[in-house]
Amino acid sequence: MKFFFKKSLDISEETKKLSSYIKQCKQIIDQNDYSSPESSLCLPSDVHILSQIDAMVAKKKTAKLKYVITIGIGGSNLGAKAIYDALYGSVDMFTPDRYPKMIFLDTIDPKINTAFLTFFKSHVKSADEFAISIISKSGTNTEPVVNAEVLLGYIKNRFSKWKQRCVITTDANSPMWNEGARLGIDVLNIPKQVGGRYSVFSAVGLFPLAMANIDIRSLLQGAKKMRDICVNESPQNYSFTSSVFQYQNWKKGRSIHNNFYFQPEFESLGKWYRQLMGESIGKEKKGITPIVSIGSVDHHSMVQLYWGGSQDKTTEIIYAKKSQDCFVPQEALFPTLSNTKGKNTSEIVSAIRKGTALAYKKQMEPFFEIEFDEINTYEMGGYMQCKMLEIMYLAKLLGVNAFDQPQV
Repeated sequence: MKFFFKKSLDISEETKKLSSYIKQCKQIIDQNDYSSPESSLCLPSDVHILSQIDAMVAKKKTAKLKYVITIGIGGSNLGAKAIYDALYGSVDMFTPDRYPKMIFLDTIDPKINTAFLTFFKSHVKSADEFAISIISKSGTNTEPVVNAEVLLGYIKNRFSKWKQRCVITTDANSPMWNEGARLGIDVLNIPKQVGGRYSVFSAVGLFPLAMANIDIRSLLQGAKKMRDICVNESPQNYSFTSSVFQYQNWKKGRSIHNNFYFQPEFESLGKWYRQLMGESIGKEKKGITPIVSIGSVDHHSMVQLYWGGSQDKTTEIIYAKKSQDCFVPQEALFPTLSNTKGKNTSEIVSAIRKGTALAYKKQMEPFFEIEFDEINTYEMGGYMQCKMLEIMYLAKLLGVNAFDQPQV
């Protein structure tokens, strides 16, 4: 993963402000300190949590498993969905025979609930074909409770061993934890100080992803590598540099940050970051509003605003260097409309992206770029860890608490 900042930043002031905090974050990791609000930094190297997840996966996984149903909302499912959609979910409808698939039930919607139950009734023949991960940090969120009641209310009348197909992930001794114990449903613990939006590398994200055959060890390795880079004062500390970029532009009145993803499979990743930034720094009448754009779709819907509207935005262009090959035929059906015959579609997208970056540069709009080597679990882990640290640093610069949400 590479970061490209088009304009050098004077970071001397912010280095003074954050130097002791960066050292504090490193100390939290070194001491495996789960009493700190920053304790999510311990997750990528926590072998105890990983072993618990391995044991639960071994207990729940079956050779016939087809659907991993994740019931949660906000931080309880956005991280896992971001990873799954980047790898598989965006093309699930085109790969009907690839299993296991992940299904995410988040908001309460009668139409979706009814359609899902209809699908479940017709496609699931055995209890071995599904696993249900019910996630709630507090154990009291309305949406996962309602969605769990609806689904479990159906399966308990159809499958005698329905409890064995469920896992609850929540805080120890939360109301949901206690209900799970009462019913005899297996429970995984979320460390108390790890907030939902920082929990993707806990059982919240790792258990359902592992059940869906996603390589969680590679994910954690990418997160750990990036974490260890970004808790040191070095030019490669991209979390620090991007937080300074955001902070300096915020002080100039740029209070909207546009995450411009040039792979549509990254859209859910953008929604994960949107929650991370929104809930973490939007307080005390301060904050930066995160928005998500997809290239090149939003060239035809939003770029006029970005380039011609109010100068209140910063932009982050995110893309993958390597992607699959797909070629335009040599014999064009519309030869007078373009000169793309025989070209690789990934090269066409790359040309559009490069033109976008050039336009931002010409118009002196503040932006930087992040290049994934390719879309895989290692790179995803590194990106997500980098962003969580970025937000911790940015909150410090803004003088707000990155870990509470007093208005909700």
